[in-house]
Amino acid sequence: MRRLTKTIALTLALTVFAVGCGMENSANFIKQKYSLEDVQGSGDTQQKVYRAKGESVPDVANQIAAEQKPDEISAQSNERMFLVYRDYLIHVQQDPEQASDTLIEVDTKQFVRQNYDPSFLNGFLAASLLSNIFGSGWHNYPTRGYNGYGQNPYYRSGGGGYSTPPRVNPGTTPARQVPKSRGGKGRVIRR
Repeated sequence: MRRLTKTIALTLALTVFAVGCGMENSANFIKQKYSLEDVQGSGDTQQKVYRAKGESVPDVANQIAAEQKPDEISAQSNERMFLVYRDYLIHVQQDPEQASDTLIEVDTKQFVRQNYDPSFLNGFLAASLLSNIFGSGWHNYPTRGYNGYGQNPYYRSGGGGYSTPPRVNPGTTPARQVPKSRGGKGRVIRR
């Protein structure tokens, strides 16, 4: 009896461990197979972008889905596909600058909530599914109209680089323009 209890406990522990490790199979597969292009954010609000050189969007999406079955996958497309997992969203899209390459975004749930335009995702995935996975009010988060890496220059940092602010001589502040009323008459109230 004792041996049976130990065997059941060990089997249960291994099953829980295997399920827990399997949650990130697709993300680890992407990390090992493709080159890292860019990272936005950190922690639970993060996006990692990888490049699949010379591979099509459907081929890459199918390889990822074969590694770990997604909760939902969008319809097959040569331009972009989505794979939805419990803790993250994978957005596979054709590189807008190099059509022969495919970009793979691994976005955390919080990154999706804070950045993606809900109406954009609704065009690819069922709204009810998105609400179940990302929460019923996720579409109420203020968005920046994000539609994918490279689609908006604000989000593309160019391989991890950044732009520096304009140079100002040390010890000086940029000149401020004094606001003027129309025709030079009237009052200007600063708040």
